[in-house]
Amino acid sequence: MASALTDFAPLENALREAGFAAVGVVDFDLAEPIFKGHADRYADWISRGFHGDMGYLERGRDRRLNPRLVFPEVQSVITVALPYDARPIEQDGVRYARYLNGPDYHEDLKQRIRSALTKFPELNHKICIDTSAVLERTWAAITGLGWIGKNTMLINPQFGSFFFIGTILTDVKFGRGPRMLKDYCGNCERCIESCPTQAFTGPHDLDSRRCISYLTLEKRGEWPVGHGADTGGYVAGCDRCQEVCPYNTKPVKYAEEARGVFTVHTTLHTPLKALLEETKEQYKERVKNSALSRIKYEDFQRNLKAAIEPKQN
Repeated sequence: MASALTDFAPLENALREAGFAAVGVVDFDLAEPIFKGHADRYADWISRGFHGDMGYLERGRDRRLNPRLVFPEVQSVITVALPYDARPIEQDGVRYARYLNGPDYHEDLKQRIRSALTKFPELNHKICIDTSAVLERTWAAITGLGWIGKNTMLINPQFGSFFFIGTILTDVKFGRGPRMLKDYCGNCERCIESCPTQAFTGPHDLDSRRCISYLTLEKRGEWPVGHGADTGGYVAGCDRCQEVCPYNTKPVKYAEEARGVFTVHTTLHTPLKALLEETKEQYKERVKNSALSRIKYEDFQRNLKAAIEPKQN
């Protein structure tokens, strides 16, 4: 039986008190026409093989295209945004994507959401963070947290694209329809033009197989010939298409607050010499509490070699 909770304001306030800079919600049935368009594009993206070796995206396709398979009671979708420290992370020329700073963000976001939802025990829900089979950027766009830019990232006009997204499926209707923001990318294509591996086939169209983030984080074993020759010094992820975005280069409202979200993680400031001499056991111990742990030791060494070779030649 659905909850008697129908006023979204108290729930939104609780989520903001938990540290989220933006909160959105939409009734599932009111969002379905817009969602279907996004779902069709996602299915086409998969059919073209642009997901590469990320088989979990294809295996979870049906659930991503139908949230009722994830949470059968879904009546509304709530989204939250948590900006993170957007300062570059670099040590001895080795670079990491900014989101990797601090402990693994998956559990942090879940804990923040759980702490807010404990005030509403009558609300049946499912929390989805990143690895869950939902189209989180689509739902964040539909609920007004931002627009999906030409680099396929969600962009918020106040704090750019350096933020985490959380999605909550609930069994309550709040009477809210879609709140789509205008696409303010305009004629700008800095993100597309700046990609070192030409991973974009056009605006809003990313071939992951050429993306540095995919190559360093998702691809196992040897890289295909002609791919990954220049990772720009990145050994885990890549921020190039976000670095050049005007919405990330201007001062943003939550910049200072975001620096306190996660303290600097020492694992990302290990000297190059130590990285090169690191054993598999030492690596696993160093990264065990960070999102970097998703990269296997052998693949990290591959990434490291690619990052430093151009400097040694």
